Amino acid sequence: MVLVKAKVKLTGTKGRYSSTALADTGARMSLVDRLLAEEIGLQYTGREINFVSISGHTVKASEAIVSELELEDEVLKYEPVAVAEIPRPVKETLLKNELDEKTIVGVLTLERANTIADTTTGKLRKIESFIL
Repeated sequence: MVLVKAKVKLTGTKGRYSSTALADTGARMSLVDRLLAEEIGLQYTGREINFVSISGHTVKASEAIVSELELEDEVLKYEPVAVAEIPRPVKETLLKNELDEKTIVGVLTLERANTIADTTTGKLRKIESFIL
C-alpha cells in the first residue's frame, strides 16, 4: 500500500507550522498533537471527542479550530481538528515514512478541500464537488 503525503500549513493565534503529513483515509478528522496545538495557539471549542486508534484503544481528544489550514494549494478557514497526544509508536512510524509526527490529515479536511488521497500516486488529487 502506498502512503499518501500532503503538504500542510497550520496557522493559529500564536504561530504557524508547515509539514508533510499523512493523508489518512481511515481518520475522520484531522489530528494535531497536543504540544503543537499549544505552541501555535489553536482555539479549543470545549467539545471532547473519543475515537478508536488503529491499535484498538479509545483515545480522548479535544476539538479545536485551526484559524487557517492550507492543504497543498487550498486554504481552509476555521478548520475543526482533533487534538490529542499522538502515541510514541505512531510518531516513530510516521517519521520512518518521512512524514510529520505532529499532524495527520483526515477525511473531513480532504473533502472540504475537494481532494482525495490517490494511493496509486501517493499524492492528493483535486476533484470537483457537487451538491445533490
